Amino acid sequence: MGEFLKLKGLNFYNMSDVILPDSRPILEELLQIMKDNPTLKIEIQGHICCKEIEVEDISIKRAKTVYNYLLSNGISESRISYKGFASTRPIYPLPEKNEEERVANRRVEILILEK
Repeated sequence: MGEFLKLKGLNFYNMSDVILPDSRPILEELLQIMKDNPTLKIEIQGHICCKEIEVEDISIKRAKTVYNYLLSNGISESRISYKGFASTRPIYPLPEKNEEERVANRRVEILILEK
């Protein structure tokens, strides 16, 4: 697989596809990276925390939130795709020890498909 785009943290409220206010600038940074690199193709990967069984496809909805943001800001559909991974790739092992670890696991990561 390809490499991941290093973004500080694109995190979400628990059981939601609503981005945390602290993560808004990171979303804007991603948009700028996409605008500055017109040949860049990415896969947006959604993740959840806390439970091994995903409810309501939250990881997919999180990835789609970022996908829709990029689309609505002029990034071509041919350059972006999205996938949900539920809790199969946590940063911190489940169950997490504290809220900080849970927030870190509730995220979206950006996989570079093509530069």
